[in-house]
Amino acid sequence: MLHSLHIQNYALIQQLEINFSNQLTIITGETGAGKSILLGALGLLLGERADSDVLFDKEKKCVVEGNFLIENLGLEEFFKENEIDFDTHCIIRREITANGKSRAFINDTPVNLSALKQLSEELIDVHRQHETLSLNSSKFQLVMLDALAGNENLLKEYQQQFKNYQQKQNRLTALKDEQEQLLRNLDYFQFQFKELSEAKLLGNELTELENELQLLENADNIKSTLQQAFQGLSESDEAITSQLKNIISQLNSIKNLKPEIAELHERLNSAALEIKDIADEIDNLNQHINTDAERMQMVSERIDLLNRLMKKHNAANDDELLQIQNDFEQKIKAIEIGNDEIESIEKEISTLHQNLLTKAKSLSNKRLQAATPFEKNVNELLHQVGMPHALLKIEHHSLQDINQTGSDNFKFLFTANKGSALQEISKVASGGELSRLMLCIKSLVAASTHLPTLVFDEIDTGISGEVAMQVGKVLQQLASSHQVLCITHLPQIAAKGNAHYFVYKTTSGERTLSQIKSLNEHERIVEIAKMLSGNQPGEAALANAKELLN
Repeated sequence: MLHSLHIQNYALIQQLEINFSNQLTIITGETGAGKSILLGALGLLLGERADSDVLFDKEKKCVVEGNFLIENLGLEEFFKENEIDFDTHCIIRREITANGKSRAFINDTPVNLSALKQLSEELIDVHRQHETLSLNSSKFQLVMLDALAGNENLLKEYQQQFKNYQQKQNRLTALKDEQEQLLRNLDYFQFQFKELSEAKLLGNELTELENELQLLENADNIKSTLQQAFQGLSESDEAITSQLKNIISQLNSIKNLKPEIAELHERLNSAALEIKDIADEIDNLNQHINTDAERMQMVSERIDLLNRLMKKHNAANDDELLQIQNDFEQKIKAIEIGNDEIESIEKEISTLHQNLLTKAKSLSNKRLQAATPFEKNVNELLHQVGMPHALLKIEHHSLQDINQTGSDNFKFLFTANKGSALQEISKVASGGELSRLMLCIKSLVAASTHLPTLVFDEIDTGISGEVAMQVGKVLQQLASSHQVLCITHLPQIAAKGNAHYFVYKTTSGERTLSQIKSLNEHERIVEIAKMLSGNQPGEAALANAKELLN
């Protein structure tokens, strides 16, 4: 519900504050006084574009601010998704700067026009001449039927399941795309994995093989060198061990003559033992080094294989090569797992689809049951509000498959004239006829659904007298459960308001200003009397105005 509207520096409005009734607010005034300016300002809150041309004072910014009561409208999710603090009092503000830049705020949080429109469409529904988008919208038409059919809970369940259904379909599509890509590469994966697995990779193998190959390639030289060393230490005529033995024997004869000689004799004994041990190890090592040409060939071929595979797969070492082999194995397994997951999701989707078809059928049946009496009631109301030859027909179409709202759609066809063919609403109705058609439709569904604040402009085009009285009654009935704002030129409609605002022009210096005032009971009588008979109403007009108000 629109609680209040603040306008500053917009068109002919310097500053304005309006508090609205929670039922029917009437706005009247002379042609050109600025009633349409109010709708223009309200349009800024609906996300309509504007530039600096709308500024009253070109040096200051324009501000339009609406205070809405949004309790029990189910808008919490919108605020959560847009990271805006939720409050039952929602402040929507639009600012136009002197250079034409526009900013929008919801509860003081900056938002883009898309978010502003998304919220404001839930809060305000404006019906002007030639603006028929909502009435001609299949979405709006279906919302009206669902409200009358009492489909709210069933449709909510259906749409929750349909969302899950779509998510699983999207997941299935993604899986199939991944699987298709994997399958295209399956032969490649299998070939590479087979080649690597047949290589029997061990990891950290290459360094050991390179060391072994180096040893094998130098075996002859190593054995020759070790043999020479062994002979020089213990087997030649001038072997070091033999020489040490002679020296030790010579020192042995004099070691008792001087303690230092005994110490040297002991050290030489130890050195001789160490050299003999070294010679034995050299000999032993020499015995275990083989010049195995066959083994050298095998090791060389193994190293070549590993190097070739590393180069092919751009691996830094054989450990990385082993990891690449594992990666190919996992990709091959993923294809098998993916097939199982695809099969499982396809079964879930099939089950969900059957459940959705059942719910869609129930929705469709209830809509069809509601459509016939709805047609009848709308047509009766159309006759009542001065359109005796108008006819609304609801056309039903079944869909080949389900969508977000079920398995069918409905189209409202309309004619305002006797003998004219039924057509889509936007093609055959004038602005005033559309406004009255919308009034009739919404007055019938008002008790069944949450409607936004309804704004009617020029709903009185082409009517007068008793018809105007009937339109006023329908507005009054609609406003008993929903907030309605109506701009009118007819006293019969103006008299039905719970609040009445009068728009007028004044001058201040060289400027013309639009002003608005809330009328008290006496002022309402005078204003309605003027609407009946002119600017100087007589006693009869005043009495007639009182009668209308009563």
